[in-house]
Formats: sequence, structure tokens, C-alpha cells
Amino acid sequence: MRSMRVGALLRSVLGVCLFLPHLEGVHPGSPECPCIQPGSPLIAQAAEQFSIMGAPGYGTGGECRQYDKDLAFSGCAGATEVDCPGGDKCYCFEEWCYVDPSTCQMDKAKCLETGGTVGLDGNVYCRERDFEESSIIADRTGNTTAKAYFSYQTCGSLNTYDTKRVSEPVAGRHLKIKITSSYYWSFKGDVDPRSPQWNGWTGVLNKAMEDGFLRFSPAVSIVLDESWASETSRDKFSSSWTACVLDVAVGNADMCIGDFWITPQRMNLANFLTPFGNDNFYFVAPFAVSDETLGATLQKPFLPFTDGLWGVTFCFLIFSAFVMMVTDGHNMDDYENQNMVSKLFKSLYYSFAGYVGGGSANSPASVPGRLATVGFGFFVLITLASYTANLATILVTRGSATGLTSAQDAVDKGVTICIPGVVEAQLRSLFPSAVFELSTSTSGLPRLLWQGKCGAIIMGESGITNMHTGIYNEGDCGKVDDGTYSSDEEASCQRDGAGNPTSDRDCGLVKAGGLIMTVPLSVPVRNELVQSLSWAMRKTLSDGKVDTYKATFAQTLPPSACSGDGQSLQDALENPLESLRLPVTAMLGTTLISIGVMFLALLLSMAEIYTGKTIQQILGCSKEADIAFADDGQGAVKGTRRALIPSARAPSRRNLAVPGEDGG
Repeated sequence: MRSMRVGALLRSVLGVCLFLPHLEGVHPGSPECPCIQPGSPLIAQAAEQFSIMGAPGYGTGGECRQYDKDLAFSGCAGATEVDCPGGDKCYCFEEWCYVDPSTCQMDKAKCLETGGTVGLDGNVYCRERDFEESSIIADRTGNTTAKAYFSYQTCGSLNTYDTKRVSEPVAGRHLKIKITSSYYWSFKGDVDPRSPQWNGWTGVLNKAMEDGFLRFSPAVSIVLDESWASETSRDKFSSSWTACVLDVAVGNADMCIGDFWITPQRMNLANFLTPFGNDNFYFVAPFAVSDETLGATLQKPFLPFTDGLWGVTFCFLIFSAFVMMVTDGHNMDDYENQNMVSKLFKSLYYSFAGYVGGGSANSPASVPGRLATVGFGFFVLITLASYTANLATILVTRGSATGLTSAQDAVDKGVTICIPGVVEAQLRSLFPSAVFELSTSTSGLPRLLWQGKCGAIIMGESGITNMHTGIYNEGDCGKVDDGTYSSDEEASCQRDGAGNPTSDRDCGLVKAGGLIMTVPLSVPVRNELVQSLSWAMRKTLSDGKVDTYKATFAQTLPPSACSGDGQSLQDALENPLESLRLPVTAMLGTTLISIGVMFLALLLSMAEIYTGKTIQQILGCSKEADIAFADDGQGAVKGTRRALIPSARAPSRRNLAVPGEDGG
């Protein structure tokens, strides 16, 4: 036990000693994989060869350095760091050194013997650093006995110079690839004489993979298996895509090409390349115009504001009327009748009329009155702008066949939702109480809905796009033609008069609510190929070629048969502005209310005509001195209306001292 403790102490002291130079500006490498010191027999032959090649001391300085910087020997003369990281010459500025491979490997037995913990720092036996054998001496001199091992990792760098470790697993290899049609990612076309090995298959992924394969030397060759997933794998999984992942895992294929959703279940089977995109999932529900009750129609103009906000607005307008009366009630231009009750009602009129009219309805004469009008105008500006914005959305909102507005709304109402079975775990974590109907494929989701097995769908955005082109209806009709289903009704196949599948069967299925989740897209590959092919894919992505291929192949996609609001695109094209116009029903509620107010005004006008008096006179709140009638030689006569002439108005004034009067 004592010897073990002494050994552990010596190893710790050694680690400290190795790091002391680093504290003085010298980096000798990590404690578990230190740089070989100058003069060591481990590097003597290699050092001699470097001197012969005109690069004395190359990598043998006993510390981490940028040994390649400005060195013509390694192709770094004139290289700059402008393009780093990511450039072809970035290795010129990475630190590295030669190391002893026996010290850079983890020794679990010695780690435990010396009281260490595997994987933790503090004991040189308990961790490891990557290293590689140098081939530069053998390549340039033919000397195969002068061995040397280098490590970038011990110096905290990455090896971007020698990519042999990345290319070796796949360079010159034949890859067995399974493939199927999927969106613009991969599809069968005419054989391209420039790429006959693809047998006519093309698409974003085919081009991206081909570009990646050419990065290896010798280039990668492919052998296509167009049968997709094997029968034995299909027996284990209902999804043919997951079955293909299993084929990769068990060695039936090296890769399956398609836009695979990366799910926990599939990652448990095989590894995936660097993701090349994402699929966004949305809630989809049937859309159809539905009738509205008279009450709902009349309610629409008031929906932009909540009841509480309407209450606040009403109280503010009453308060504004009070302020108008106090600050400007002496203004004879606006308040001809100085009766207190009359001024109160006139102020209420100014307040409410100004609000619905979008501006001040009176003409204040005093400074306080004008200041109060500014405050009132600001309130009107903000509230009416908000009201208008919300009202525009509400007026064009029409009912849906289900009345569902989101996935959570469907869950709360107990509506069954059709989903792809492979993402059930993710969706179940988001909606634990949901009732799901599982589909083995995205293309089968609309069919399940039309069959009445669910009332809504959650599906990826690419699936929604495909659905609206009519491809899924065409596929369902094809299942009738090949005998999978016995009738169009059973398959929910919709045909036109000529018996051909229609393209607008699913136009009534539209997105509702926001984004639910995002699932990354990638390709399953054999474990030993992951690093190499991921490197190639990452290079292709960083070069922007995947985006270029997406833009190119997006032009080959069939056009959508549907417009944005769930109607057939053909109908929308015949009258493109029709969907942008507000229907009569949208303004029906506002119109009925406005007409009601107008009828009230007419009734009051008829009362004036019938009595020959103004409403103020009828209510007994006017003064004859304030009213002057046109001199027609007649008095008030029932059934006629006499012209009114405003009386000569006195200057607007408060109870202030006036020159020439007492107290002047």
C-alpha cells in the first residue's frame, strides 16, 4: 500500500513538473501525453531525417509549437490566418509535437492501482490523447525505420493537415446503398450518363453524397439496392424507414438515402450523419366555411377588445367628458347652453363622438381644454390602432369544420389526432393526455382522417407540401388500382369525371396554430463510416452546395393544387383578388349596429318634426334666449321643422375681471 502511495505521489510530482514550463510560457503538452524532449532516443532517427530534409528541429523541440508556420517544407510558406478556421492552410497555425505513444494511451489497471479514477484528471494513467504515426519521412525519403508519432490533441489543437484517419475507412470502398423516393431529396429520373452508377436516381441528397464521395481518394463507388427495406426488417418495424435503419445496423446496407427523422428509437439502432436539415411539425385540421349565428355576427365588432378593456375604455370616455366640461365648459362656441346638465351631456357627446370618429369632436378654446384634448387624442390613437389591427384579423376569420385552432385545443376537446408512429414518443411528451391514431407513413395520414379515424393531423411541413400537390390522393387511388383496397371509398380515393385522381382532395386540410416541434433530418450509416462521411457532408454543407441543390431541385417539385385558405388553387386563380376581399358577412355586425344608431337618430328627427320643437325643448333643458328661429311669420307648427339660427355668441370667457367693469 505504501509503495502505491509513493508511486501516486511521484506521478503527481511528475505532472506538476511537466506543467511548470507551461506556466512560464512553454507548453509541454498534457500530463498524460507529454511532448518528447530533445535528444530522446525515441525521436533521434526522425530528427536526423528532418535535418537531411532541410527542416532541423521539426516537431522535436520538446514543447507545443506552430512548427509548420512559414515553413516551405510543409507547404506553409506565405500562408495567412485570414481563412481560418476552415481554410486549407489552417494546419500551418496549429500547435503540435511528437509524443511517446506508450504514455498517451489510457492504462486502466495502473490508473486503479495508483488510486485514480478512469476518465478524471490528476493521474496520467486515467486519461488519453489521440496520436498518429507520421508518414512524412517514409513518403519523402523512403525510410520506414525512422518512426515518429505526433499529437495535435495534447497541445489543444486539431489535426487539419493529415486527413488520412478520416478518409481511410471509405476511400476506394464500394458502398451498398438503399434508396427510395422522398420529396426533392431523392427521386427516380432518367439515367445521367455523367453518373450512371445512380441508375437515374437524383435529388438533393444524391448530389450532396456524390460531391462528398469525390472528396476521397480513391473516390467512393456505390452499389444501389432499390428494394428499400428488407422483408426481415419490415417484420420487426411497421415503418419501412425504421426498417431500413435496422438494415444498416445489421449490415444489410452501408447507408439508406432519404430524409430520415432522427428519433431516439432510430439512434438506438444506428448512427446518423451530420443533419442536413429539419422538418417542422404543425397541427393540421379540416377547413370549411360554416354558418354563424346572428349573435356571433353582432358580436364580432366587439371581439378585438376583452370585456375588461371595453370597460376601461368606457370609464375613460366618461372621465374625459368630465374633464372637458371642467376645463372648457365656459366655451360658448361648444357649449351654447350653459346649463350644467346640458354641458354634461354635451361633453359626453364630444367624448364618445370623438372616440368613434377617431379625433376630437369639439374645439376647445382654453389652454387646459386643449391640453386635455391632447391626452384624449393619444388614447384614441393607440386604442383605435390596436382595435383596427385586431378587427381586421377577426373579420376575415371564418369557422372551420371542426372548430379546432391548435393541437392543444384538439387535446382539450378529446379529438383524436393522427400522427406518424415514429414520432409518437416526442409528441406524447408534449401532449401527455392526447388521443393518437398512429400511421405507418406520412402519406397515410390524410387517408386516416377521411376515413373518420381521427379529426385532425400532426405532420411535417414537407408532408403538408406533398399533400397539397395531390400526391397522397394519387397514391391512395393507386392502392385501389393494385388491389390493396377494394373500392375508392375504402381508400378515400377521389377521382374526377374521367376517372383520374384529383389533385385537390386534401386542400381542405390546412395548418392551424404555430410550430409544434422540429425534428432533424439525416441519413443512417454504418458505425465505422460515420466520421468519414460526416466530415464529407459537413464540407459539402459549409461550401453551400446543399443549399444550391435545394434551390435547383425545388423547381422540379409538382405545384400545389391548393391556395392558402384551403380552397382549390384553380378557383383562386380564376379570381385571384377574391380571397383578399372581405365578404359581406364580415361587416354585417358593424353595419347593423350603425344602422340601429341611424334609426334612433331618425326617430328623434321625426319627433322634432311632429312637435315642431327641438329635442332640447321637448326635454325641457333649453332656454328660448339661446335659440333664434328663422323669421317666417309662423310659430311652432306640428308636422313642420323651422330653421334654427344660432344666437349671437358671447366671447368665450371664465369669471375673470374684465376692463371697464367693477374691479377693473
